[in-house]
Amino acid sequence: MIPDVSRHPRLPAALTALALLLVWALVAVRTSPLLLPGPLAVLRAAWSARQALAEATLHTGLAAGAGLVLATGLGLVGAVAFHLSRTLELALYPYALLLQTLPIVAVAPLLVVWLDYGTPVAVASAALVSFFPVLTAGHLGLRAATVEQVELFSLYGASTAQELLLLRLPAGLPTLFAGLRAAGGLAVIGAVVGEFVGSNGVPRSLGYQVLYAARTAEPALSFAAIGCAAALSLGLFVVVRLGERRLIGRWHAAGGAA
Repeated sequence: MIPDVSRHPRLPAALTALALLLVWALVAVRTSPLLLPGPLAVLRAAWSARQALAEATLHTGLAAGAGLVLATGLGLVGAVAFHLSRTLELALYPYALLLQTLPIVAVAPLLVVWLDYGTPVAVASAALVSFFPVLTAGHLGLRAATVEQVELFSLYGASTAQELLLLRLPAGLPTLFAGLRAAGGLAVIGAVVGEFVGSNGVPRSLGYQVLYAARTAEPALSFAAIGCAAALSLGLFVVVRLGERRLIGRWHAAGGAA
């Protein structure tokens, strides 16, 4: 008999996490700690370096958040521009797609040349990898309004700006938030990759912590830093989800879904 989890919707995810931790611990017992530290070793390393990891998580979080905000602004501007001009869409959309396909690891060294070492590299890297999901989601969202709704606005003599602000942008919010949820995790990845290449240790960031732990043969600390990055991605997801529920949860099914 399949148990009813409707009353405890988070139970399957919790059981899966527990199973993965158990598998990790069993594999780590049979593996050198230099290759795969166990969960307890990672927890001990995280506790020992809790202050450094907290500061690194803060710096990386600020860089990822700034990159996500920058990507959101540019993506929305691009989406509106593409919606208003089919010619502009045909001319620039392929290059926006090309930007998404560029390996950020290869681009990051150029960002160091252009921006010098430090946080700006992480911010730019985060913005680059999270730009396209916002652009695509915004572009699709602006087309979410039905033909009947558009005709009604036209019947009442609404201008293009009124149609955009009062109809298309609100109708496109569910799709836009879906893109932002994906972009939040990508922003953290981009920030960490930018820190791999562009961090000189001031300020200490999660990317720098991972590299430092690898160079000093402290894999448990490296795993702890990676865990902090994963938690940061989850945190950005939760922030976007809360904003989504706040804005559209009352009138759209996507805003109230788990």
